[in-house]
Amino acid sequence: MLKYKGKEEKHSSLFIKPMTTFTKRSLLSRLSKKGRKQNGFTLIELMVVVAIVGVLSAVGLPQLLKAQDRAKISVARQEAVNYAKECSISLLTGAAAPSSAQYDTIPTAQTCVEDVDIIATSETTPAVTMTVTLDGPIPTKPVSSEG
Repeated sequence: MLKYKGKEEKHSSLFIKPMTTFTKRSLLSRLSKKGRKQNGFTLIELMVVVAIVGVLSAVGLPQLLKAQDRAKISVARQEAVNYAKECSISLLTGAAAPSSAQYDTIPTAQTCVEDVDIIATSETTPAVTMTVTLDGPIPTKPVSSEG
């Protein structure tokens, strides 16, 4: 008979001590790690994602730049039309002429008189000019310099 912490146990020639909490935890953690799959991505998976993003940006970037240019041309068209409308109203009512300083695409030297061309230049490369002609005090349809 063997005594261990006040308990008697019968073993032939071996003395086996009971498992401690630390030993149980370490064994359980080893067993749980055996069947568990590793978390994270492999290098190949990351390279495939980078390649896909590269292809998408190569296709999408030119379209984005074209859309930005169309928007800048649209700004020039709208500012020319708006300035022409304000100028027309001031000529018909005798009010003060509009200031071209509030418009980004119209030159500051733009005058507001009858039978004048109102020109707005887009901020694209190459620059596109939008022209609205005042026929007397009445603005005409905007005309673009691009083909």
